[in-house]
Amino acid sequence: MAERLPRTRAATPGGSLSRTAVRAAVSPHGRPWLAVAAEVPVTVGTHAAWGASPAAAVGLTLAAGALTAATWWAGQSTTAPRRLHATATTGAATGYLVVGTVADPLSVGLLSALAIGGSALAASWNVRKVLRVDPDTKNTTKSGESQTGVLVKALGEARAKLRKAPEVEPNKVAADLQLAPGQMTTDDLAARTRQIASELGVAPTAIRVLPDPDRGDRATLVVVPQDMLRDGATYPGPSAPGGSITDPLVIGIYEDGAPAVMWLPADETAGRNATHVLVAGMNGSGKSAGMTVAITEALTRRDVVVWAVDPSKGQQTFGPLLPYLDWAEMSMDGGEAMLDALPRVITARADALGRAGYKNWTPEAFRELGMPYMVVWLEEAAKLFREGMELESLVMEARSAGISVVISLQRPSATTMPTDVREQLGAALCFGVKGSTTADMALPDDVRDMGAAPEAWQNRRPGYAYLVAPGVDDDRYATPMRTYRISDDDVTGVLAVAPRPALDPVSAAAAGAAYAQRTRHATAADHDHDQEETVPATPAAAAEESTDAMERAVARTMREADDPDLRDIPDPDVDPDAEIPPPPGMWAFGTPAPAPAATDQSPEEALAELLAVLDELRADGVQIVGPRHIKAHLAVPGGSGRIARSRPWLSQVLSSLADDGVHLADTSRPGEYRLLHPELTPA
Repeated sequence: MAERLPRTRAATPGGSLSRTAVRAAVSPHGRPWLAVAAEVPVTVGTHAAWGASPAAAVGLTLAAGALTAATWWAGQSTTAPRRLHATATTGAATGYLVVGTVADPLSVGLLSALAIGGSALAASWNVRKVLRVDPDTKNTTKSGESQTGVLVKALGEARAKLRKAPEVEPNKVAADLQLAPGQMTTDDLAARTRQIASELGVAPTAIRVLPDPDRGDRATLVVVPQDMLRDGATYPGPSAPGGSITDPLVIGIYEDGAPAVMWLPADETAGRNATHVLVAGMNGSGKSAGMTVAITEALTRRDVVVWAVDPSKGQQTFGPLLPYLDWAEMSMDGGEAMLDALPRVITARADALGRAGYKNWTPEAFRELGMPYMVVWLEEAAKLFREGMELESLVMEARSAGISVVISLQRPSATTMPTDVREQLGAALCFGVKGSTTADMALPDDVRDMGAAPEAWQNRRPGYAYLVAPGVDDDRYATPMRTYRISDDDVTGVLAVAPRPALDPVSAAAAGAAYAQRTRHATAADHDHDQEETVPATPAAAAEESTDAMERAVARTMREADDPDLRDIPDPDVDPDAEIPPPPGMWAFGTPAPAPAATDQSPEEALAELLAVLDELRADGVQIVGPRHIKAHLAVPGGSGRIARSRPWLSQVLSSLADDGVHLADTSRPGEYRLLHPELTPA
């Protein structure tokens, strides 16, 4: 039995020590030291062979320079510090070889230089090796390595396999998956991202599924463990000051630090269509501030004008932008006037572009025709839709005329905007929303399937958004971004030196009297103090606009009369439950008419109360007024109004004030007046 036992080598202390020394010498930490030690025998040999040959010295010098240059060239794919370190090491090693060949390599000076310099250089590579282990990268790598097990657990028997090793970057892991044919699709994988996020301990928005456009059984799972957008970024200034609106608008940054850009006009060479934009997000999600960044970027370009309407927040949104907007309205009446003028503007611009041979607006059209691109920004647009504004034909026809419409609202449901309008909005900037139903309305289905989840932010992450627009890479659709932080001072400072193109005569003429009479907001550079000025319309234009406004009002009334859903809506001025007041007294034919009821308010006091009401409306930012704005202040039987007069008296006094031109001015709409700001006459 003893003879059959396997023969084993005796483990002597000396043998174990030698093997340990060999392993240490050839380890990554020992190789730099072996290279330093090898310099001594190599230089002794080259000195003995070529020490007395000048030609050999020249050849060695050229070879050393070539090898150093080759090291620099070969390191272009690595990091800059590593490339520089490797090149310096190669230069030092080959330089010592040349010097040791020509001089005595065993002299005290050369050996000392080798011992000191070589040791420092070898130790630097040891230090670099130790510091290559980055705790953040290590954690990320562990996340990437654990994804196979996570996927197996989350996907069950369907089993998604890695096609290759995950690509691990700082704060990002991308895993190419092979899905079991016939058992799983990318939609099934996307439906399980919440379970995977739970297994990995990351946010639901940190996981995205990117389908393979060529293979339905393949997908890429992207995991971003840390939220790099938490601190955000301040607006760095215009990306293309004085450039064209066809240049990209930089509005924020993606989670990997790349700029988030969008385009509005068409570009045939890039295969990009002009687009309208839907901006959705709940209150507090940062959509108004985000659009302020985009509009500020647009206004820094030389060939664009912006029209804007906000019937809800007015100057709270537009504020510093007002002097630079070609037309801004902050009331329902003003917004209706602008939207009523737009169809005529579209037709006129399209005719002018067609006659000049342009199928779409281009920068060349601006140079030839002086026709700038137009952006129509409708903030809090749900209120416009509720008031019966019709934008279907506008959004269908505006793009070819060089007009992009931006519709911003909280929830793009069928009850707040027509679905026909929503279908025409080719781009979406979706901020945080209240729930998944709203997210489904704001974002395309394929983007939702890729993992876009704005409902996870709600209004807790202002400025976070998803950008889906022509020209944006499809892989970016489900990548979270955050719009820049911008202050009023940033806007004013940037736009104070930006170009201010004027609207072309064709578009201005088509816009009519409403555009000619628009309020212009002056900057401090234009006047010594801020003031508003209106440009009077010609009598002919005013008459034409008045006729058009009356026709549109009649048409709208007839449509409402034919609509069974609107037919039974009660008049808000009539209380159906109120008792009919008794007649003031009987009157017989041939007798004098009864005297009007006496009041305790003189005509002068009633006029003073009316002027006080007008002052309150000015303070609230109201620009257009009429009897309907003031009738709540009239005294009615049993009421407590401040003005003890009737509705006919109010209409007559408002007309007289407009004739005086001090407190009010006529507009193109009957029964509506523009509030003026009278200045006190010095005593």
